[in-house]
Formats: sequence, structure tokens, C-alpha cells
Amino acid sequence: MDKDVGKIRIVLTGEGTYPYEVGGVSVWAHLLIQNLAEIDFVLMPIMMHPYVKLKYDLPDNIVDVIKVPLWGTEEPTEFVRSIPFSSILYSKLRTSERTIKEKFIPIFDNLIDHIYSVKVDMEELGQTLLDFYWFFQSYDYHTTFRSKLVWDTFKTKVFQIYEKSEEEVPSVYDMVEALRYMFRFFITLLPPVPYADIYHSSAAAFCGLPCVIAKKIHGSRFLLTEHGIYIREQMLQASRTQMPLRTKEFLMDLITMVARLNYYHADIIAPVCNYNKRWEMSWGAAEGQIHTIYNGIDTERFKRLEVARSVRPTVVMVARIDPLKDIETFIHTCALVAKAIPDALFKLYGPKIDPEYYERCEKLVATLGVERNFIFAGMTSNPAEAYNEGDVVMLTSISEAFPFVVIEAMACEKVMVSSDVGGTKEVLEGFGYVVKPKDYEEFAQKVLLLLSDKTMAEEMGVAAREHILNGFRIEDMVFNYRNMYEGLYQQPPTTKISDSYLYPHEDNLSDEEIKEELDEFFRVKDE
Repeated sequence: MDKDVGKIRIVLTGEGTYPYEVGGVSVWAHLLIQNLAEIDFVLMPIMMHPYVKLKYDLPDNIVDVIKVPLWGTEEPTEFVRSIPFSSILYSKLRTSERTIKEKFIPIFDNLIDHIYSVKVDMEELGQTLLDFYWFFQSYDYHTTFRSKLVWDTFKTKVFQIYEKSEEEVPSVYDMVEALRYMFRFFITLLPPVPYADIYHSSAAAFCGLPCVIAKKIHGSRFLLTEHGIYIREQMLQASRTQMPLRTKEFLMDLITMVARLNYYHADIIAPVCNYNKRWEMSWGAAEGQIHTIYNGIDTERFKRLEVARSVRPTVVMVARIDPLKDIETFIHTCALVAKAIPDALFKLYGPKIDPEYYERCEKLVATLGVERNFIFAGMTSNPAEAYNEGDVVMLTSISEAFPFVVIEAMACEKVMVSSDVGGTKEVLEGFGYVVKPKDYEEFAQKVLLLLSDKTMAEEMGVAAREHILNGFRIEDMVFNYRNMYEGLYQQPPTTKISDSYLYPHEDNLSDEEIKEELDEFFRVKDE
């Protein structure tokens, strides 16, 4: 007999997103949960620090939130587990050098081999991370990673690995930075993973690690939704970041390993556009795993509206101010359009995510002499009104997955001129214009074409909305996820570890073993 679908319980994991940050992934998560009221959700957000405030009112079917802050803590355990301080202290006292040497170093040694691709065995890596998880359910994370044994093991392994190549050995700084990254990012393996039928990660990233652990412990099914391709975005970020080469190499090796692990263990990979498939398959995903589900929007909220707007020909963009959105191309486009239409107005709605980049953009506006034509309009709480202020809507990003702004603007009967990134072409081609990223001359040509022929622009806008109504509504997205959840729920549990397999735990230790470990701790401390 089929299971009762109303009993589905899902843990939704994410990184730097819902419910503590705004953006496309947060919009997706909020819409999904709101519209699946019959399903219970537990949130496990990976956060920058523990003091971030909620950005959303949580729907009633969110039954728990397990916060996992990576930074801003000296004692990570106190923020990711609801345990008394005495238990934290006890785990510290029992984490002796002998315990680290005998129980943790073999796990750590194997993990290093996988990071540096000495080994590439995703099944073994999954088991290694499970051992890592079990170890830190009993022993102290901070004490272990600050141990000289861990440093000596890492240093020795790195020297051995680089001795076999002709490349320069990483410096002490590189190795310290590498251990620091490991310490922070593997905090995602500290919180106990609650039972759930399905673990759903919003990225092939560190937020997917609890999903792997839950699959092995509980037999939970693992669904992976890819918005942007995490590994690609991190590569772009690393290319812009000033850090030593060996440190950068380690970080990318670590991220690559984690992405591959996600793809290997996921039961279904559900990218938000077909464009993502080729990236996923290039990093180990099987084609049969991949089933695209497009994002959906509220077409009653996003529609043609009568709003107060400038009489000047207006081009709008809604995007946060950071390099990935390539605001500079928007400004250069403004300068070219203003030469042909002197009273043209370009309005940018979005938060100042990167203050240094914002200053650079301000200087570019001044340098190009378009202060009269360009406005930094700040945050908007009503993007539908912002789109409706424009005759044309633009997006100049150099990296996207399947951006909400494109389908939102199209639903408002606006013609989009967007860079050809991610799955943009899949929805926009034939209903707007797709331009090579950074090609502000072509952006300007398309904008001038639309501003000079308003009848054509209006007809294209009406057709764009009709297109959105046929497959890109909230109802379409929710229907597809509900079917996917139900299909996973009806499947038998995935292979899990034996119920008898438990890493040595404080409740399993005899009094004699506990006393022996505490004696060892105080002996080392006295020395």
C-alpha cells in the first residue's frame, strides 16, 4: 500500500541563503515551502555567522531550523547543537592526544588523499565523512583541529604529495590557510542529522554534506537542486580573489571534491535549467539522474501595472551590486544609448553587496559623464513596480543559472535584453534578446531598437507574458516538485549502515574507559 504523502518530512539545506538572506534561491525556497503546506520542512541553513537576522516570516510547516554558522565562532559546537555547556566541556576533556591519534588521524589522512585526488573513490569518501561525523558527535572539534598531531599529519602528507610532482611545495602560510578552510567548512558535519524521508540540498556544495550523512544513517533520499553551478561560481570567484596560488589550488580541490561527492550520492539532480546539465555531467553526474524543474513565479503579482514613472525613455535593471552582475556593462550601455537618446534614463535597483565595487561603478558613471542618465535607485521591496517603470528591462550578469528577474520582467510584459548566461536563452529566445556577456555595444543596439519602436516592444511584451503563463508559474514549479517528492517518498529507503554501527560514543564507554581518557587529558595538560 502507498505511503501517506501527508507524512512527508523534508530537511532543506542551503548555503548563505533562505531564510537569512534575500535573492533568487531564497525566493525559490520560500515559494516552494509556502505552497507545499501538507509537507513538514526542517531548515538547515549554512550561515556566515550566528548573528544574522531572519529576512522572512517562516511558514507554519517549517517545524524546525538548525542553524550552522561557519564563521564568527570560537566554539562551533555551541551554535549547532542544543546541548548544555557541561557536555561541550566534557567532550573537550575526553579529546586526548591518544584519541586524536588513534581515532581521528586515520580519518583525516584519508580525507586529505581525496582532497588532493590521491584517491578518487566517492563511495570511500562518503564513508570517510561518515566516520568524521561520528567522531565529532563524541569528541571536541576545536581541540582536535588545533592539535599538533593534526598539523604534523597535514604537513607531512602535503610534502609527500608534492614530492611526487615538480611543482613548488606550498608554504607554511598556504598550509595554515588550507587547515583553516577545512576547520570552517567541515563545521557543516557537526550538527546531528535528524530523521527525514528526504534531504533536499539547494547546491552541490558543503550544504549537501548533511544529505550524504543522512542517506547513510537513515536511508533518506537525497534530492539536489542546482540553481547556479556551485563549482563554476567558485572558480569565477577564485579567479578574482587575491590569494597565493597554492592556497587557491587547495580551496578549488576541496570544492571540487565536495561537488563530485554531491553528484555521486544524489538520487535525483534537479537543475533549474537544461544549461546546467553539461556542467553536472562533466563533474560526474549521470545523465539519468538529471531532471530539470524550471523556477516559477506568481503571475498575479508580476503583471502589467500602472505605476508612477518617468516620461523619459527608461531602462531598468534589478540586480545586486556585485561583480557577477557586471553593473559596469549596464553603465557602458547607458553611455552609448545616451549619445543617441540624450534624455534616456537607466535605473538600477539593488543592494550594495560589494562596497568597493559600488565605488568603482560610481566612478565609472562620473568618468563616462552619464550622471544625468544613470540612477542608483537602491533596494526595492516591489520588483514588479520597478519592472513596470521601464520601457525595457536589462540583465548584464556574467554568471546565472535561471534568473527570476528574467521571467518576472517577462510576466510584466516587458522585453528583456539579457546576457547569454545559464538557462536564460531557454526561456527568453524568441521573446526578447540574448546578448554575449560584456558586449555593451550589442546591448545598446538592442535597447535602441526597442526604444525606437514601441509598438514592436509592446507586442513582444504581450507574447513574453503568454510564454511565462505556459510553464513558468508557481503552480507549475510546485506541481513538479510535489511529484518528485512523492516519487522519492514512495521508493524504499536507500542503503544505510547497520543499526549496530555506531562510532564510540560517550554513552557506550565504560566508566573505566572514561576515567582513562580523562587521566590522559590531565596528564598531557600537566606536562
